[in-house]
Amino acid sequence: MDLTTAEHMTTAPPPATGQRWRQARGLEFLGPVQGSGLKDPAFLVRRVDDQVVQLSELLHLVVRAVEPPRPAEQVADDVSAAYGRTLSVDGLAHLVTTRLEPLGLVIPDESPEPTRSVRARPLLALTAKGTLVPARIVDKLARVLAPVFWPPLVALVLAALVVADVVLVMRGDIWAAIGELFATPTIALLIYGMLTTAAVVHELGHAAACRYGGATPGEIGFGLYLVFPAFYTDVTDSYRLGRVGRVRTDLGGLHFNALTVLVLAAAYVSTGSGVLLLTALVLQFQMLQQLIPVVRFDGYYVLSDLAGVPDLFARVGPVMRSLRPGHPVDPRVTELRPRSRRFVTGWVVVVVPLLVGAFAWAIWYLPEFVERGRDGVRLQQLVFDLAWERRDWAVMALAVVSIALLLLPILGVVLALWRVAVSLVLLVRSRLAARPPEAYEPSVVPDPPRVVSAADFTDEVMYAAPVPVPTQGWRSAVYRGSGHVLNPGPSLPEQRRRELEHRLRTPIDGSRRVVVMSRKGGVGKTTITLALGSTFALLRGDRVIAVDANPDAGNLAHRVAPPHDRTVTDVLRDLDLITTYAALRRYTSQGLESRLEVLASDDDPGIGLALARDDYHRLIGLLDRFYNLILLDTGTGILDSANQGLLTEADQVVLVVRAGLDGGRAGALTLDWMDQHGFDDLVARTVVVVNAERRGSEPPEPMRRHFEKRCARVVTVPWDDALEPGALTDMSALHRRTRDALVDIAAAVADNFVVEDQA
Repeated sequence: MDLTTAEHMTTAPPPATGQRWRQARGLEFLGPVQGSGLKDPAFLVRRVDDQVVQLSELLHLVVRAVEPPRPAEQVADDVSAAYGRTLSVDGLAHLVTTRLEPLGLVIPDESPEPTRSVRARPLLALTAKGTLVPARIVDKLARVLAPVFWPPLVALVLAALVVADVVLVMRGDIWAAIGELFATPTIALLIYGMLTTAAVVHELGHAAACRYGGATPGEIGFGLYLVFPAFYTDVTDSYRLGRVGRVRTDLGGLHFNALTVLVLAAAYVSTGSGVLLLTALVLQFQMLQQLIPVVRFDGYYVLSDLAGVPDLFARVGPVMRSLRPGHPVDPRVTELRPRSRRFVTGWVVVVVPLLVGAFAWAIWYLPEFVERGRDGVRLQQLVFDLAWERRDWAVMALAVVSIALLLLPILGVVLALWRVAVSLVLLVRSRLAARPPEAYEPSVVPDPPRVVSAADFTDEVMYAAPVPVPTQGWRSAVYRGSGHVLNPGPSLPEQRRRELEHRLRTPIDGSRRVVVMSRKGGVGKTTITLALGSTFALLRGDRVIAVDANPDAGNLAHRVAPPHDRTVTDVLRDLDLITTYAALRRYTSQGLESRLEVLASDDDPGIGLALARDDYHRLIGLLDRFYNLILLDTGTGILDSANQGLLTEADQVVLVVRAGLDGGRAGALTLDWMDQHGFDDLVARTVVVVNAERRGSEPPEPMRRHFEKRCARVVTVPWDDALEPGALTDMSALHRRTRDALVDIAAAVADNFVVEDQA
């Protein structure tokens, strides 16, 4: 079952406004991929040629919206309403012409149906397919056999298989059976026939497992795996099942093979036939072969479904490119969930060396393979000639089958090497075609002599970027151990962290005010304010202050340094007397490690509640004169006059929510209120922080997707024991993953600095 994704299509100019499109004939919408390993939801669509295409949520909405054919403006409006973000007419046209039309899913309203569409053509896949059992018959048989996958019965079959193997090993005379095979070579034909029948039963097991899970199986067919004959079952509809249902479908063939072994073992015990014994043993070796995950056997599809990635081989190139030191991570890697990304990367790291080694071994020993194969073919030709003289049709058939079995491996190796060579040639051609002509065409006219002057000392020369040096892990050990001679470069996580740190150091023209808020208490808003402010103060170097604007006697100052006897109230009282930074420093506390300054709230809630919008306006006006970055830790009452005043003063909002649907709903209601009261520009720039309350807690997917559509960034801060006590917080005690998440938040906030400066 091949799968095409709507990725990396060629670009084309968008059509004019008013263009109409329609769906291609025969599209079948299979729904979302269950248990997907992608961060974003993926949807499956089957074309009339049975090719299944995986689409993003946006592309899926576009395909659904173009039917019935309507003007592009109406389609764009419908997609925007369903997706939650605005899609312009030009953007719609770009998606259709560059992604959906090449895939044969959407066509212009007046155009005929396309004759050919893009198909997935992986190197190691079945070709020359044909139907063996039609889909309607397969479905009927699968309905009857589906109860075989009742879990207690599956467990009973596995236990019986173990008992049968013990009986076969203890009572079976394997050497006598082998001697019988050599004495009567035509017995091999009977074994081939039984194994072929078992292969068809194997495919029927996939269909029955698919039906047991609630999906509809397709045809059972045959094809060529390189040059080797093979059977297959169309279980594409199993993509609509959950992970358990897909894995059951993958292993359904082996379950039916186990049942076949039990039948053969019982028949052997009854008859003592060596043919049955050898067939049962060889069939179990084939079952073990099916579990190999290196090529497209059942084990490969099991790993694929466990990872939630439909085609692992399609990720080999992106993963290999992403593993190169000093290169960015491929988008087809970053779109994977962390667990799936580790799973796929581990598979690639294991499989690629194995395949490369296998190809190298095949190339090295190919002459010997050919020589031995030629000797074997000559011997079988002699056997065929002798059988022809005696008119021994069974031996003649055996000789023909033996010749085919000798030639197929050699042809398979040659064909695989040929395909690899062709792929490499096409890759080199595409790279050369992509290079600018001046990169490889020598200039005919010589360059004029250049005048040497002090102008040669350009900024590029004077301030050349240093070669990146690793500071963590084995890369750093190699760099230091070699006396700085060997430099493997920073790892991908270290590169990403450096890129984030570079972003959060974006220069500020004047000052920026960041409001940290939440609608519910107890979600860690003060903790995030402290951690975010400390991160900025440590990595930026300019003046950063966090103001405890919580009217309910907040404890932000207590988390940074011992209690200070001066508060926001004192600053407001002495506002006219504070004319220098040194004078203001007498009212603030400062963290010893981060150098973050904090202005505390009053311990008396009554005084805090008395502070209104004008008070905070005057306070922020003072802080603007002395600080580059001002963080405001607000209270939970969004309707409070002071909080509304802080939103009016804000350049950016950081919304803190808990990792649960109730916390997500509270955060969404806060954004709704902001949209309704003229703060929609702040909503679009909001950074949503999901603060984990316990180990392993992650935001539900619907919650994450909701905020990603409305806001600039969504970041999850993992649970950290160092943040639990609620007292003085040592930032160096935080786990690395927590510090990385805080840097990610700070970088997302700093991205707004550039937007504001350009505005």
